[in-house]
Amino acid sequence: MKRLTALVLVLALSEWAPAQGQPDVEVVSMDDDQVDRGYLLWHRADEIGTDVDNYTVLTDYKGVEVHRWESDLDGGGHTAYLLDGGRLLRMGIRDRSLVQGQPVVAVDAVQILGPDSTVLWELSASELGPLTFHHDLTPLPNGNILLLTYKPLSADEARAIGWDPGESETVWSDGVIEIKPDLGDGSHEVLWEWSFKDHLIQDRAADAPNYGVVKDHPERIDPHYPASYAPMNLVRQHLNSVDYNPALDQIVVSSFIYNEIWIIDHSTTAAEATSSAGGRGGKGGDLLFRYGNPEAYDMGSERDRVFLKQHDANWIDLDAPGEGNLIVHNNNTVIRPGMLRGGGPGASRTRLQRQQDLKGVSNVQELRLPVNPDGTYARAEGSPFTAERVWDWENPSYFAPFQGGARRLPNGNTLISNTVHRQVLEVRRDKEVVAEYKGSAPTYKSFKYPEGHLGTLLAK
Repeated sequence: MKRLTALVLVLALSEWAPAQGQPDVEVVSMDDDQVDRGYLLWHRADEIGTDVDNYTVLTDYKGVEVHRWESDLDGGGHTAYLLDGGRLLRMGIRDRSLVQGQPVVAVDAVQILGPDSTVLWELSASELGPLTFHHDLTPLPNGNILLLTYKPLSADEARAIGWDPGESETVWSDGVIEIKPDLGDGSHEVLWEWSFKDHLIQDRAADAPNYGVVKDHPERIDPHYPASYAPMNLVRQHLNSVDYNPALDQIVVSSFIYNEIWIIDHSTTAAEATSSAGGRGGKGGDLLFRYGNPEAYDMGSERDRVFLKQHDANWIDLDAPGEGNLIVHNNNTVIRPGMLRGGGPGASRTRLQRQQDLKGVSNVQELRLPVNPDGTYARAEGSPFTAERVWDWENPSYFAPFQGGARRLPNGNTLISNTVHRQVLEVRRDKEVVAEYKGSAPTYKSFKYPEGHLGTLLAK
């Protein structure tokens, strides 16, 4: 096994480019006795400097394609989820005019495809007002959908809630929206919504709303952290993943800019979600828990930071070892001004190639949270939120500079997606790599589904 691991990690460092006629997914190495036998879902993304068709493939554990969904949406930096009955939930760009000038990875359409790639339902963000979707979405057990959103605020609207926009004419508030799709008539219903702008605390202007001592209100978010994030100041949260825990009726999101994960109470009414009261946790839409960077709420410093540009915070499913814990793909990427811009040394290389040149070490962390029986979280008065790290995986040769994900599998292995290097690893609990897959295009995050989830997809 050590020889296999060394081979995998050497390959991870090499630059890889698709060849003519290359399969969409191929196995580079595998321990057949240790790998999870689930079916691998690989949704091809083209946001990070590539230009590929946005279809989705399902393969067996040996990389043999068993199904494919075509789509006329494009845009990358997103994922897709396999629903029951062989249906596929995904999002992308339908009308590029609707995402021009928007923050990173904005899209305007979400859709459900049938097994034959027929569009069973589609929603344009334009039907919901001045917002766009971005990065991630997740299906709920009742068939509803949670999506990440961007909403614009004018400079005056931002000042009216205590958010200093600086010289910007527009800032963007991240949020989460719950949609109930009707596949019968193609309609939709907005059932619930949470927005960053409703849960602020600021200490810049005593005569402005939401003024207070930041460290006294860790349940609220300082819109001025960090002091500067040029050139991305217009979107000061950059949420990049969303997941749902049905047992707790809670949502976890990951903030790229705050270097934190935030947990939100979904048991609130729509009105309570805009407030600081109500719901099972009693805090309305204020944060129930946050973790990764106590400096963001003035209870720590840089040396206390746990995450750096992390992605894909998700609860481990109830049928997998570690059930109920959180797992996070921590990219550990240091953002430097101009690091991916054109010009200068290496300018002839593509954006994706320049990302592949970046150096660092990423890791995956499994966390046990201090959750109380009522769904609230224990925290010592005057101290930051804490979590127990019960498992992690890190190797000096593994670096996923942008995007990526980690999912616990039923057999206890962890599926780790490296978007930039078009790579998916499967790692055992003892941290040995038991499989490496390579794709013909990047994927934000991949999943393995048991055969029982596939319905009639395997019937020929």
